Amino acid sequence: MATELAWSRRGVLAAGAAGLGALYAKAAALPVAGTSTSFLSAATTTDGRHCAVGFDATGQVRFRVHLPMRGHQMAVSADGALLFATPRRPGTTALVIDLAMQRVVTTCESAAGRHFFGHAIYSRDGQHLLTTENDYRNGRGLVAVRDARTLEVLAEFDSGGIGPHELAWLPGGHALAVANGGILTHPSQPRKKLNLGTMRPNLTILDAASGQLLDQAPALDNQASIRHLAVADANEVLVGMQYEGPPGDDVQLMAVYRGQGVLEPLDAPRDRQRNMQQYVASVAADPATGQVVATCPRANSITFWNMRAGRYLGERRFADAGGVAFDAAAQAFTVTNGRGTVVRLDAGTFALRSALTTRFADLKWDNHLTATNACELETKSSNTAGSTGPVTCPSSVLYHRKHAALAVSGG
Repeated sequence: MATELAWSRRGVLAAGAAGLGALYAKAAALPVAGTSTSFLSAATTTDGRHCAVGFDATGQVRFRVHLPMRGHQMAVSADGALLFATPRRPGTTALVIDLAMQRVVTTCESAAGRHFFGHAIYSRDGQHLLTTENDYRNGRGLVAVRDARTLEVLAEFDSGGIGPHELAWLPGGHALAVANGGILTHPSQPRKKLNLGTMRPNLTILDAASGQLLDQAPALDNQASIRHLAVADANEVLVGMQYEGPPGDDVQLMAVYRGQGVLEPLDAPRDRQRNMQQYVASVAADPATGQVVATCPRANSITFWNMRAGRYLGERRFADAGGVAFDAAAQAFTVTNGRGTVVRLDAGTFALRSALTTRFADLKWDNHLTATNACELETKSSNTAGSTGPVTCPSSVLYHRKHAALAVSGG
């Protein structure tokens, strides 16, 4: 454990130069009394079984549900009653978990010619579920708007590119940020990238009611796949990238969008940039301060940035770093890894709150972590029909701007 959590010497020096001398200070215990923050993640057991797990800020497990496939991101409904588990690889099956019953209650199959792309979000009123999907027959990305109860596709929008991955509500809930990775895939070849020579990744801002394209920012490099993002305010979106070009290239992997169709790179020393191994798995930001944590599993590290200052601050060694989530109530970043470890970092100094380092010996966490303050997960009642049979999402209704707007809002 000591080796796994050791500071990078250069990272400490960089952080100290940025005024983060408190990184050497003794970690304070996190006050958790009264907070309702819980964390959700897909995981795989050491004997190869897949599951969805919920735990609280103290490391106490709140639920654990078996999954028939490897999960990726976990989307929780606004009332905390439902969890939508997307598949890790491009796949056609997603699952709805009733958190009170602690079991899968509905299976959602994507429409013909579609597959899921790993991420989903619920609307704030709980009426709609939005998923990123691939129309692989026509080589285009989609955002599908579903009825959250029946999973019927009510509308679908062009995502603004190929390979849409993570999506998030902008403050106010009337617009969506979509990370279009630019990579064309097909469910028959789930691990193969079919268009690396013609990639055009971008960040797209869409009107949530009409699907109208409001703005679009191209990636810093045509082979820098934009996969993950974190929203700070209405005109500030952090993005993390995964480079698909030659392994020897030096590329910037972190950037911030502030409008006007432009991504502004976050600067890092060349050796630190190279050390990220061309891969960012997950990002999270403190909207108030602009402090950022990005995980780099290939580099076995957690990296620290400030999006307002536009620069790198330091890093911590953390083997197979994966998911990260910002906990506003505790002013902390929670980070998971592929060895079952969960650590808490102070949001201001990035110091380790060592009293709340937890090891789940039989679990390997996936690359995403969802924080929710919506409820005490184990006490919520179910609002699902209770069906355990598969539900094939009906043929989608292509949503044209001339149609009346859906009341879809994440605000």
